[in-house]
Amino acid sequence: MDKPIAQQQAWLTIKQAANYLGVSYRSMRYAIQLKKEEKANVAFRLKKFGRRTLVNRNSLDTINEIIIRL
Repeated sequence: MDKPIAQQQAWLTIKQAANYLGVSYRSMRYAIQLKKEEKANVAFRLKKFGRRTLVNRNSLDTINEIIIRL
């Protein structure tokens, strides 16, 4: 189980971001992959922290939907 999201936490793990949006972990991974390929989900702000990918929480608040397939 991933750590609960703190109120002032700006960067979320993929698992936390999926829980925050109410989607599955797999769907969130697909959405992030499309962002990395610059095909969809351009509003996401990502950063690498070691081998992990983190998602900016504010960028998740500004989107209406995530795209997991083209």
